Amino acid sequence: MIDAMTGVVLAGGRSSRFGVNKALADWEGTPLVQAVVNSLLEVLPTVLVATKNTAELSFLNGERVQVVEDLCRNGHPMGGLFTALQGLETGHAFVAACDMPFVRPELIEALWHSRADYDAVIPVWRGKRQPLCGVYARGCVGMIRSSIAEDAFGISRLFDSLRTRFMLEKEIESVDPQGLSFMDIDTREDYARAKGLRP
Repeated sequence: MIDAMTGVVLAGGRSSRFGVNKALADWEGTPLVQAVVNSLLEVLPTVLVATKNTAELSFLNGERVQVVEDLCRNGHPMGGLFTALQGLETGHAFVAACDMPFVRPELIEALWHSRADYDAVIPVWRGKRQPLCGVYARGCVGMIRSSIAEDAFGISRLFDSLRTRFMLEKEIESVDPQGLSFMDIDTREDYARAKGLRP
């Protein structure tokens, strides 16, 4: 258990391409967001879930899970990230989107052990940065606040200013050979494909 890091699940998106709130889509008998939370709880003591509608996800609240209202109403992940970090009680957070059911606890541990004195540790898979499956230091909150104030909501732009450690594919393969941790569900087609996979 990584006691010095909090899990964060971002569940404030509009789910426009999915049609309904995908956080509540069935995933092996539980809501999709619950499956993601459960993965994080395997290695992290507590999880925050940031959402625009706290009542809708109130069933998640418990001894180790807290649902918090997204302070930014535009549904962009940057707002959820800011919301979580500004209220963080630990020095670091592992952040995942609510539509990533295959996040591997081994990847979370590898990212944690790579943090050193970096502001962020971000995986790179198939040439793409994965900002919604990474570790962020609480100290990032000031930079994120400034970006939001400037209406600059692209998370990847943060890495130009933050001290960022990019974990490369060859490092990730030892803990997640297929890169399933980075599979997100945006559409019904993604959902059907994901349900057919067995990590």
